[in-house]
Amino acid sequence: MTLRLSWSGLANSAKEPLLWTVAGILCFVGFLFLTFPFQALQARILSEITRATGWNVRAADWSVELPLGVAWRDVTVSQSTTASFPIESMSMTVGLWGQLMGHRVLDALVHFPGSAQPGAARATGTVTASSWSFQGPTTVKAHLQQIDLSLFLRPHVAKGLLRADVDHAWIGNSDGTVSFKGDGTWRVEVADLTLEQIPAGTSRLPSLAFNRVMLTLLCHNDHCDVKEFNGEGPDGSISGQGKFRLTQPIQQTELELTLTVQAGAGWAQKSAGLPLPPLPPGTSLTFKVLGTVANPKLSV
Repeated sequence: MTLRLSWSGLANSAKEPLLWTVAGILCFVGFLFLTFPFQALQARILSEITRATGWNVRAADWSVELPLGVAWRDVTVSQSTTASFPIESMSMTVGLWGQLMGHRVLDALVHFPGSAQPGAARATGTVTASSWSFQGPTTVKAHLQQIDLSLFLRPHVAKGLLRADVDHAWIGNSDGTVSFKGDGTWRVEVADLTLEQIPAGTSRLPSLAFNRVMLTLLCHNDHCDVKEFNGEGPDGSISGQGKFRLTQPIQQTELELTLTVQAGAGWAQKSAGLPLPPLPPGTSLTFKVLGTVANPKLSV
């Protein structure tokens, strides 16, 4: 009697569990793609951005991206009291692994105009929520780079390139509001910053130029303490301390800051027309900043 072993059959038997696993995952992704509420999700995302920031967000077109994503093109962000600004494109993709683990994860990519290198001005981030209604604990981790601040903060910011890292948590309420409960860290760096038309009492400060300004915030619930704030440039140096109180929309966040500007050679020349004593290089001047992000009030 002769016994023959079929190695191909044994190999196929060994691969069979892997093939069934891959087939199951593909079926799950396909079913999820066919039944996922993309229309409701994209509308909810835009409304959440509007609610959180106070800016109206409109997209000329949107589409579904494989495997589970939504993309918007020709996006316009506007507010009744300020000029609008464009966004080249914005996309968000559902994290499949987070979905399998019972979490709701969105990976975001936003491209901004204004950069000399196409695609360089962008923001990336991940939003993790307990439900697609964004109720309950929610966290965001984001990175922003090469973003032209003059698009958003004119007329007070003539130019400046933003780089930032954000890690923050909050709780979404059933009525659509947000409770800032949790910890957060904001690290911000602005290069080649020029400020203009800054009101100070009954007059305005001259334009101020800084090579670099850095800001670090440590937040607990709705209070954020300034742990680092400094900058330097041809018009002098700046440092500060104080706190923010986060509110919704974010533009209504309350400020309580003390800023110290040490005049440089450029400041001494520009401040000649101010109702202040002459400020030779090295002179320090302290300002108080109160009000909100949308309407700050500066006093000497």
